[in-house]
Amino acid sequence: MTQEVFGRTELAALMRPAVPALVDWIVREVWQAVPVYARHGQVTRHGVECAVVLFVDLVEDPFAPRDRLYETCRRLGAGEAYEGRTLDDLQAAYRLGTRAGWRWIMRLGRRHRLSSAVMARLAEMLFGYADELARMSIRGHREAQAELDGTQAGLRRRLLRLVTGPVAVTDAVLAELAAAAGWPLPSEVAAVALKSTVDPSWGPEVLADLEPPQPYLLVPAPVDARFCASLGVRAVVGPPVSPAASAHSLRWARATLRLVGDGALPDAPVTWCAEHLTTLWLLGDAPLADQVARQELAPLAQFPERSRRRLGETLLSWLENGGNSEKIAVDLSVHPQTVRYRVRQLKQAFGERLEDPEARFAMQAALRASALRSRGA
Repeated sequence: MTQEVFGRTELAALMRPAVPALVDWIVREVWQAVPVYARHGQVTRHGVECAVVLFVDLVEDPFAPRDRLYETCRRLGAGEAYEGRTLDDLQAAYRLGTRAGWRWIMRLGRRHRLSSAVMARLAEMLFGYADELARMSIRGHREAQAELDGTQAGLRRRLLRLVTGPVAVTDAVLAELAAAAGWPLPSEVAAVALKSTVDPSWGPEVLADLEPPQPYLLVPAPVDARFCASLGVRAVVGPPVSPAASAHSLRWARATLRLVGDGALPDAPVTWCAEHLTTLWLLGDAPLADQVARQELAPLAQFPERSRRRLGETLLSWLENGGNSEKIAVDLSVHPQTVRYRVRQLKQAFGERLEDPEARFAMQAALRASALRSRGA
């Protein structure tokens, strides 16, 4: 029998209906093998449900946000430390959940005749995902242990999590915590997202979270370029913000780091977010950019793919050069007569929309986003 071909969206659609049953199965396995978690039933179920739902989301979109689950895993690890336990029980629960998940995927593969390539990809995703969750719990355990030990390092990590977390912090609370952690509170800060971890070699003015998979620093602004270059790894410097708004700078820095990794932005030892804000804005929500492109560039769908690409390039140049055929010809390295022919096609396809300022703006934004993503691909 021939194997059916499934893309990411189709695979996720196959998995989602079975998620509740899988969660129940994993929870029962964990409770039976690690009885201590049966006493914390709701916490266990919440963690398992978050993990399974996010895994299916990642099958569909590898860039789905992980922050909520990472925080849950950190709290689970911290809870073990606060109760005076090692991570042995939690690691055992992760192993049980991973094995149960893989058995489920194997049954899914047999039922829908998934190819060996798809199964290999799912296996790689699942076991890599399990490693991520375990690392987050290890991180939470270490941080909680440091806090229990009363060390200043633990206070600094707690402060950093607080100012880069989702909940706003008042200036009074921030000043009090900064004083307790020995952090000279600056008027402005910038987050520095790192490709990989580094050895700490800075003073008390820098707050650092160097745990994989997303190490970062929080440094006073303006940021010294020599400091970033000395880190020795790819770094992205977020825009300067007030300390209470550190989460925004970190979010933008991490998004820019992903764009550099994808090739949408030039690869450089240090990238400054402030120089790429428009690109970050255009590519900040890929599904939304696709939706805008489908809506605003719908008239191009009638043309073959090769013609559609050329007409899209011509339309973008036409919008950017005010309709000047000579400038468009130079921009695209084609004959002006070719430009005029393509523009006639565009006017026939788009009609009066080419004279509508709002439509022109939306088309230009969609085309620029598409060009940036194509460069990354």
